[in-house]
Amino acid sequence: MRSHLLALLGLVALGQGWAAGSESALLGGVNALRAQGVRCAGVSRPRSAPLTWTAANNAAARLQASYMAQTGRISHTGANGSSPRVRAASTGVRGGNMSEIIYLSVGLNAQQAVNWWRNSPVHCYAMTNPVYTKAGMSIVQAGRGTAYVMVLSN
Repeated sequence: MRSHLLALLGLVALGQGWAAGSESALLGGVNALRAQGVRCAGVSRPRSAPLTWTAANNAAARLQASYMAQTGRISHTGANGSSPRVRAASTGVRGGNMSEIIYLSVGLNAQQAVNWWRNSPVHCYAMTNPVYTKAGMSIVQAGRGTAYVMVLSN
């Protein structure tokens, strides 16, 4: 019942637009996609359980979002050459599978970031992959733009 309520709230967020900077709405939007099942590059993706927010995943996402917003670099390589897996491990993310999804723009919002990810086959696949059960999202605005980063794990 709770997962259906979260999915419904996420669908409402997708339909109405999101408040700028709302990380919880970003998670709701992704969970709405997972709940309804989507097509990624023409391939149907099954419905999957909602992602659960964790502080460790959120901290890993914040590290990269801060770096990207400050530098203007759209990259999975972070400060001091760090990789997504190293950043995730440094914040306590455990599990055999993890992915980092990134987006940087000027003048766009969280809904547009999720829409962009949904229209990118590799990002759409990761967001809807049922192997992932945990997530953290970060939205950081700085002089070089607004960075949206999601860290998924199992």
